[in-house]
This record gives sequence, structure tokens and C-alpha cells, in this order.
Amino acid sequence: MTANILERLRNESAPYHDRVEANPYATAIMDGTIGLEEYKHYLERFYGFLFPLERLAESSEALSASGYDLEARRKTPMLEKDLDKLGVSAHDRGSLPLCEELPDLSTPAKLLGCFYVIEGSTMGGQMITKKLSQTLPVTPEAGLSYFNAYGGETRSRWTAFRERLLEADRSEELREEMTSSAIETFSLLERWLGGSPRP
Repeated sequence: MTANILERLRNESAPYHDRVEANPYATAIMDGTIGLEEYKHYLERFYGFLFPLERLAESSEALSASGYDLEARRKTPMLEKDLDKLGVSAHDRGSLPLCEELPDLSTPAKLLGCFYVIEGSTMGGQMITKKLSQTLPVTPEAGLSYFNAYGGETRSRWTAFRERLLEADRSEELREEMTSSAIETFSLLERWLGGSPRP
């Protein structure tokens, strides 16, 4: 029996997902050793990836056909709120490095595969929110908007996105596109997060 898209994504992207989660920032969060300056730098790296990625998605002709509600799911405003709280102004954000090596979002399947990575991270973000609340002077309301993302709606929002993937699961070719895009996104994100020394 052919695996559905959710099984394909979970199984084939797992090693790449694990490598992203093994980055030094995430490790420091989970073992409780991350400092505020290091956390701020981690958010700046996410901003440098997600700001241009969401801008690319916005300009993609595939966005409408994909059924992905970018406006309701944008992460950039959450990162801006957190960075403001940590003393990084809009002016400062203008000089942050932005990732230029982004996933291909030229088809609805590729776009959905990419945002499988971004939306899936909101689930792990709930655990990260709890850890950071215990070790840093930040709260879900102030400094943890990005990792807390949808708050109490996280699971229902993730379920809705998974249902959209299943609706788009109409052929082996589309499954391959979505899976390859997710793997590409994980790989590019891993490279980006590891491409700047920690403070």
C-alpha cells in the first residue's frame, strides 16, 4: 500500500528534521543553558530565514492554488514582536542578514512541502516555550511569540494544515514534490542556522 503524504513526509524528512533540532541553540534551550543574548541571536537567525521566505511565498503564483493561508499563519510579525521586546528595533532589523538560498515555491505542492516544515515547528515550539519560560526573563506574551505561535490553538491549527496536505495528496508525483520540498527546506534551514557563530 502506498504511504500517504503525511507518512511520507514524517518518515523521509525525519533525519533532516533531527539535524535541525540538533543545532547548538536548540540544544542549549533544551539543557537550560541558553543566555538571553544567545536567544536573541537565535531569533535573528529565524527572522533572516522566515522574512524572505514569507515574502517569496507571497509573490509566488502557487500560493492561491496551494490553499495555504499565509496571512493567518505569518511568523514574521511574531519574530518582530519578540525582537522588539529584546531591544532589536525595526531599524536594527533592517541590517540583519537575510537568507538568499531559499526553497523553490514555484508549485502548490512545493509550497505546501516547504510550509510543512514551518507549521510543524509550532508543535515543538510549545515545549521550547515551556523551557525558555523557566530559564529566561521571557513569557508567552512577551518574548516568546514566535515559539508560542498559536498558543492554545496550536494543535488544531496543525491538524487543519495536515488536512490540507491530505487534500493535496492526489498523485505520486505530487507526493514526491511535497516531500522533496520539505527535505530541501530542512536542509537550507539547517545550513542557515549553522552559518553564523553564536555570540
